Amino acid sequence: MTDIAAHMAARPRPTARRNTFFARAALAMLACVLLSFPLTFYWPLVTGTHHFGALFFIHGAAFFGWMFLYVYQTHLIASGRTARHRELGLAGVALSTLMVPLGIAAAMLAARHRQETGDPEPFAFTLYNVVDIGLFAALMTASFASVTRHIEWHRRFTYAAALCLVGPAISRWFLPFPPAPPFTDFGPNILADLFLVALFWHDKRTLGRVHPTTIWVTAILVPIHFIEPVFTTSVAWKHIAPALFSLTQY
Repeated sequence: MTDIAAHMAARPRPTARRNTFFARAALAMLACVLLSFPLTFYWPLVTGTHHFGALFFIHGAAFFGWMFLYVYQTHLIASGRTARHRELGLAGVALSTLMVPLGIAAAMLAARHRQETGDPEPFAFTLYNVVDIGLFAALMTASFASVTRHIEWHRRFTYAAALCLVGPAISRWFLPFPPAPPFTDFGPNILADLFLVALFWHDKRTLGRVHPTTIWVTAILVPIHFIEPVFTTSVAWKHIAPALFSLTQY
Protein backbone atom coordinates (compact mmCIF):
# COMPACT_ATOMS: atom_id res chain seq x y z
CA MET A 1 0.00 0.00 0.00
CA THR A 2 2.84 2.36 0.78
CA ASP A 3 4.36 1.80 -2.64
CA ILE A 4 1.01 2.42 -4.34
CA ALA A 5 0.48 5.65 -2.38
CA ALA A 6 3.98 6.84 -3.23
CA HIS A 7 3.43 6.06 -6.90
CA MET A 8 0.14 7.97 -6.96
CA ALA A 9 1.72 10.96 -5.24
CA ALA A 10 4.52 11.02 -7.80
CA ARG A 11 2.12 11.09 -10.72
CA PRO A 12 1.54 14.58 -12.18
CA ARG A 13 -1.80 16.04 -11.35
CA PRO A 14 -4.23 16.66 -14.22
CA THR A 15 -4.29 20.38 -13.46
CA ALA A 16 -0.51 20.63 -13.84
CA ARG A 17 -0.72 18.85 -17.19
CA ARG A 18 -3.43 21.26 -18.34
CA ASN A 19 -1.35 24.27 -17.28
CA THR A 20 1.52 23.33 -19.54
CA PHE A 21 -0.65 24.13 -22.57
CA PHE A 22 -0.75 27.82 -21.66
CA ALA A 23 3.01 27.87 -21.04
CA ARG A 24 3.74 26.29 -24.43
CA ALA A 25 1.22 28.54 -26.19
CA ALA A 26 2.76 31.63 -24.56
CA LEU A 27 6.19 30.63 -25.88
CA ALA A 28 4.74 30.18 -29.37
CA MET A 29 3.11 33.62 -29.17
CA LEU A 30 6.39 35.17 -28.05
CA ALA A 31 8.19 33.50 -30.96
CA CYS A 32 5.64 34.97 -33.38
CA VAL A 33 6.19 38.43 -31.92
CA LEU A 34 9.99 38.24 -31.93
CA LEU A 35 9.99 37.04 -35.55
CA SER A 36 7.78 39.96 -36.62
CA PHE A 37 10.24 42.84 -36.37
CA PRO A 38 13.49 41.97 -38.20
CA LEU A 39 12.80 44.30 -41.15
CA THR A 40 10.88 47.05 -39.38
CA PHE A 41 12.91 47.36 -36.18
CA TYR A 42 15.95 45.09 -35.64
CA TRP A 43 17.69 45.75 -38.97
CA PRO A 44 16.96 49.51 -39.17
CA LEU A 45 18.13 49.87 -35.56
CA VAL A 46 21.40 48.01 -36.16
CA THR A 47 22.17 49.75 -39.45
CA GLY A 48 20.98 53.18 -38.35
CA THR A 49 18.78 53.52 -41.44
CA HIS A 50 15.80 54.72 -39.43
CA HIS A 51 15.45 56.96 -36.40
CA PHE A 52 13.01 55.81 -33.74
CA GLY A 53 11.60 58.31 -31.25
CA ALA A 54 11.56 57.83 -27.49
CA LEU A 55 7.85 56.97 -27.47
CA PHE A 56 8.47 54.12 -29.88
CA PHE A 57 11.10 52.59 -27.61
CA ILE A 58 8.95 53.01 -24.49
CA HIS A 59 5.94 51.48 -26.23
CA GLY A 60 8.10 48.64 -27.58
CA ALA A 61 9.64 47.98 -24.18
CA ALA A 62 6.18 47.73 -22.59
CA PHE A 63 4.91 45.52 -25.41
CA PHE A 64 7.83 43.07 -25.28
CA GLY A 65 7.92 43.28 -21.50
CA TRP A 66 4.29 42.21 -21.27
CA MET A 67 4.88 39.23 -23.59
CA PHE A 68 7.95 38.10 -21.63
CA LEU A 69 6.05 38.51 -18.35
CA TYR A 70 3.17 36.45 -19.75
CA VAL A 71 5.56 33.68 -20.74
CA TYR A 72 7.19 33.74 -17.31
CA GLN A 73 3.86 33.77 -15.47
CA THR A 74 2.52 30.78 -17.39
CA HIS A 75 5.82 29.00 -16.79
CA LEU A 76 5.49 29.60 -13.05
CA ILE A 77 2.03 28.04 -13.03
CA ALA A 78 3.17 25.09 -15.14
CA SER A 79 6.02 24.44 -12.70
CA GLY A 80 3.75 24.73 -9.66
CA ARG A 81 5.18 28.02 -8.33
CA THR A 82 1.79 29.62 -7.77
CA ALA A 83 2.94 31.85 -4.91
CA ARG A 84 5.58 33.50 -7.08
CA HIS A 85 3.00 33.90 -9.85
CA ARG A 86 0.73 35.78 -7.45
CA GLU A 87 3.58 37.97 -6.23
CA LEU A 88 4.09 39.19 -9.78
CA GLY A 89 0.38 39.84 -10.26
CA LEU A 90 0.65 43.54 -9.42
CA ALA A 91 3.44 43.91 -11.98
CA GLY A 92 1.08 42.49 -14.57
CA VAL A 93 -1.65 44.93 -13.56
CA ALA A 94 0.72 47.91 -13.72
CA LEU A 95 2.23 46.93 -17.06
CA SER A 96 -1.14 46.16 -18.64
CA THR A 97 -2.51 49.51 -17.46
CA LEU A 98 0.53 51.36 -18.81
CA MET A 99 0.21 49.76 -22.23
CA VAL A 100 -3.20 51.31 -22.90
CA PRO A 101 -2.16 55.02 -22.95
CA LEU A 102 1.15 54.09 -24.57
CA GLY A 103 -0.67 52.22 -27.34
CA ILE A 104 -3.04 55.12 -27.96
CA ALA A 105 -0.17 57.62 -28.03
CA ALA A 106 1.82 55.45 -30.46
CA ALA A 107 -1.22 55.06 -32.72
CA MET A 108 -1.82 58.82 -32.79
CA LEU A 109 1.85 59.51 -33.49
CA ALA A 110 1.79 57.06 -36.40
CA ALA A 111 -1.36 58.71 -37.79
CA ARG A 112 0.26 62.13 -37.53
CA HIS A 113 3.31 60.84 -39.39
CA ARG A 114 1.10 59.46 -42.17
CA GLN A 115 -0.66 62.83 -42.40
CA GLU A 116 2.66 64.66 -42.69
CA THR A 117 3.88 62.34 -45.44
CA GLY A 118 0.71 62.87 -47.49
CA ASP A 119 -0.91 59.49 -46.96
CA PRO A 120 -4.46 59.74 -48.42
CA GLU A 121 -5.78 57.37 -45.71
CA PRO A 122 -3.80 58.38 -42.59
CA PHE A 123 -6.36 56.93 -40.17
CA ALA A 124 -6.98 53.57 -41.84
CA PHE A 125 -4.57 51.67 -39.61
CA THR A 126 -5.62 53.70 -36.59
CA LEU A 127 -8.87 51.75 -36.40
CA TYR A 128 -6.95 48.50 -35.93
CA ASN A 129 -4.87 50.15 -33.21
CA VAL A 130 -7.92 51.48 -31.35
CA VAL A 131 -9.78 48.17 -31.56
CA ASP A 132 -6.78 46.11 -30.48
CA ILE A 133 -6.05 48.41 -27.55
CA GLY A 134 -9.70 48.44 -26.51
CA LEU A 135 -9.99 44.66 -26.68
CA PHE A 136 -6.74 44.21 -24.78
CA ALA A 137 -7.92 46.56 -22.03
CA ALA A 138 -11.33 44.87 -21.76
CA LEU A 139 -9.92 41.34 -21.72
CA MET A 140 -7.26 42.16 -19.13
CA THR A 141 -9.88 43.86 -16.94
CA ALA A 142 -11.95 40.67 -17.13
CA SER A 143 -8.82 38.64 -16.39
CA PHE A 144 -8.00 40.61 -13.25
CA ALA A 145 -11.64 40.55 -12.10
CA SER A 146 -11.79 36.75 -12.35
CA VAL A 147 -8.38 35.89 -10.91
CA THR A 148 -9.51 35.07 -7.37
CA ARG A 149 -12.64 33.00 -7.98
CA HIS A 150 -12.51 31.81 -11.59
CA ILE A 151 -8.96 30.72 -12.44
CA GLU A 152 -9.93 29.03 -15.70
CA TRP A 153 -11.64 32.21 -16.84
CA HIS A 154 -8.59 34.23 -15.81
CA ARG A 155 -6.26 32.04 -17.90
CA ARG A 156 -8.41 32.29 -21.01
CA PHE A 157 -9.06 36.01 -20.76
CA THR A 158 -5.31 36.64 -20.50
CA TYR A 159 -4.66 34.22 -23.36
CA ALA A 160 -7.12 36.15 -25.55
CA ALA A 161 -5.58 39.48 -24.49
CA ALA A 162 -2.20 38.21 -25.66
CA LEU A 163 -3.69 37.56 -29.10
CA CYS A 164 -4.53 41.27 -29.30
CA LEU A 165 -0.77 41.83 -29.31
CA VAL A 166 0.20 38.90 -31.53
CA GLY A 167 -2.08 39.89 -34.42
CA PRO A 168 -0.68 43.44 -34.84
CA ALA A 169 2.87 42.09 -34.53
CA ILE A 170 2.58 39.50 -37.29
CA SER A 171 1.01 42.07 -39.61
CA ARG A 172 4.66 42.90 -40.38
CA TRP A 173 4.93 39.52 -42.11
CA PHE A 174 2.68 40.89 -44.88
CA LEU A 175 4.65 44.08 -45.54
CA PRO A 176 7.12 42.63 -48.11
CA PHE A 177 4.23 41.47 -50.29
CA PRO A 178 1.92 43.56 -52.51
CA PRO A 179 -1.36 44.47 -50.79
CA ALA A 180 -4.08 41.94 -51.49
CA PRO A 181 -7.25 43.16 -49.78
CA PRO A 182 -9.10 41.91 -47.89
CA PHE A 183 -6.68 39.09 -46.95
CA THR A 184 -3.79 41.38 -46.10
CA ASP A 185 -6.20 43.39 -43.93
CA PHE A 186 -7.76 40.64 -41.81
CA GLY A 187 -5.07 38.01 -42.46
CA PRO A 188 -2.75 38.83 -39.52
CA ASN A 189 -5.48 38.68 -36.90
CA ILE A 190 -7.00 35.55 -38.42
CA LEU A 191 -3.58 33.87 -38.28
CA ALA A 192 -3.34 34.86 -34.62
CA ASP A 193 -6.82 33.40 -34.10
CA LEU A 194 -5.41 29.97 -34.89
CA PHE A 195 -4.32 30.03 -31.25
CA LEU A 196 -8.04 29.97 -30.42
CA VAL A 197 -8.36 26.77 -32.45
CA ALA A 198 -5.60 25.31 -30.29
CA LEU A 199 -7.48 26.46 -27.18
CA PHE A 200 -10.65 24.73 -28.38
CA TRP A 201 -8.66 21.53 -28.88
CA HIS A 202 -7.06 21.86 -25.45
CA ASP A 203 -10.44 22.34 -23.77
CA LYS A 204 -11.98 19.33 -25.48
CA ARG A 205 -8.97 17.16 -24.66
CA THR A 206 -8.67 18.13 -21.00
CA LEU A 207 -12.19 19.17 -19.98
CA GLY A 208 -14.27 17.07 -22.34
CA ARG A 209 -16.00 20.27 -23.50
CA VAL A 210 -15.16 23.75 -24.69
CA HIS A 211 -14.88 26.15 -21.77
CA PRO A 212 -17.51 28.96 -21.87
CA THR A 213 -14.79 31.61 -21.74
CA THR A 214 -13.17 30.14 -24.84
CA ILE A 215 -16.48 30.36 -26.65
CA TRP A 216 -17.08 33.93 -25.52
CA VAL A 217 -13.67 35.30 -26.49
CA THR A 218 -13.85 33.55 -29.87
CA ALA A 219 -17.35 34.92 -30.48
CA ILE A 220 -16.00 38.41 -29.78
CA LEU A 221 -12.59 38.39 -31.47
CA VAL A 222 -13.19 36.52 -34.73
CA PRO A 223 -16.19 38.55 -35.98
CA ILE A 224 -14.42 41.80 -35.09
CA HIS A 225 -11.36 40.70 -37.04
CA PHE A 226 -13.49 40.15 -40.13
CA ILE A 227 -15.50 43.37 -39.73
CA GLU A 228 -12.52 45.70 -39.15
CA PRO A 229 -11.33 45.79 -42.81
CA VAL A 230 -14.83 46.74 -43.93
CA PHE A 231 -15.29 49.52 -41.38
CA THR A 232 -11.80 50.99 -41.78
CA THR A 233 -12.62 52.14 -45.33
CA SER A 234 -16.16 53.28 -44.51
CA VAL A 235 -17.39 56.85 -44.68
CA ALA A 236 -18.34 56.66 -41.00
CA TRP A 237 -14.79 55.92 -39.87
CA LYS A 238 -13.37 58.63 -42.14
CA HIS A 239 -15.55 61.11 -40.24
CA ILE A 240 -15.01 59.64 -36.78
CA ALA A 241 -11.23 59.20 -36.96
CA PRO A 242 -10.25 62.88 -37.49
CA ALA A 243 -12.54 63.88 -34.61
CA LEU A 244 -10.91 61.31 -32.33
CA PHE A 245 -7.49 62.40 -33.48
CA SER A 246 -8.24 66.07 -32.77
CA LEU A 247 -9.19 65.23 -29.18
CA THR A 248 -5.68 63.96 -28.57
CA GLN A 249 -4.16 67.30 -29.48
CA TYR A 250 -5.24 68.86 -26.17
